[in-house]
Amino acid sequence: MSKQALSHNLSSAVLDKAHEGDIRGAFGTVRQHDTAPRKTWWAKLRTLLAIMGPGLIVMVGDNDAGGVATYAQAGQNYGTSLLWVLLLLVPVLIVNQEMVVRLGLVTGVGHAKLIFERFGRFWGAFSVGDLFIVNCLTLVTLIHWN
Repeated sequence: MSKQALSHNLSSAVLDKAHEGDIRGAFGTVRQHDTAPRKTWWAKLRTLLAIMGPGLIVMVGDNDAGGVATYAQAGQNYGTSLLWVLLLLVPVLIVNQEMVVRLGLVTGVGHAKLIFERFGRFWGAFSVGDLFIVNCLTLVTLIHWN
């Protein structure tokens, strides 16, 4: 992609007050105009943790009441025989969260806005509708288990 096309794509993302200034993550802060390369492993790790902090919190946030009840029942029924599935799922979750965090970091807007801008109203509405349905089903499991 050319620099002109890239700058056009980035300029179409509208920043609001929440996306201006420093990046204040769960594990530190990255200043707005801090573009210096990180020379030591410790500096690179601190910057990575500052940027990934919100993504890690969102990834862990999947453990809602319905999910915990389902996990507990699955553990009761199958024990640790399905533990190998985590070896497949954890890398996928990490890569997914990192990609979304990087997109937000570079463009300054959320994932849903990027879907609307890049793929159009249909896929944007599909993404939001899918999220709505999944959240409603999560609430149903929460009500069911209480």
